[in-house]
Amino acid sequence: MFNKEEAKEVRIEFWQKLNNKTRRLPGQKGRKKFWIFDNTGIKGLDLRFDVDREKARVALEINHTKEGRRLQLFEKLEAAKTLFEAEFGEPLIWDFTYEKPTGEMVCRVYTECPGDILNKDLWPDMTYFLIDKMMKMEQAFLEVKDYLQSNLNE
Repeated sequence: MFNKEEAKEVRIEFWQKLNNKTRRLPGQKGRKKFWIFDNTGIKGLDLRFDVDREKARVALEINHTKEGRRLQLFEKLEAAKTLFEAEFGEPLIWDFTYEKPTGEMVCRVYTECPGDILNKDLWPDMTYFLIDKMMKMEQAFLEVKDYLQSNLNE
């Protein structure tokens, strides 16, 4: 088992390796592809990786500070669920009351797989899952982005 400092170092190593792998994606030409807090062009809507001791997740997260705006975005996204999931290629988990470890409530559409960030033997499969699903999540988001932006009350 790892002590607190060792676990922190392993987590940092995981994220560094994942960042290095995103440099080698087709069409990147050596540039990193950042998805965490990626600028989606819609305030309060982000693409996220989430990895802990139990699972690896890829999510489209609606984390706007105003609950009304958050729910409005989620409802619009849910209205496009058929198109979104068709573009993604499989069913997703839709959660309008997802509680993050910090206690913050957000809306999330995500997929997950078993994993443990501290188990280096699982990293190759987790990394493949994260990159593959994020590419699909990004493509699905781009299909509905214009619709999500239309008629939003700021």
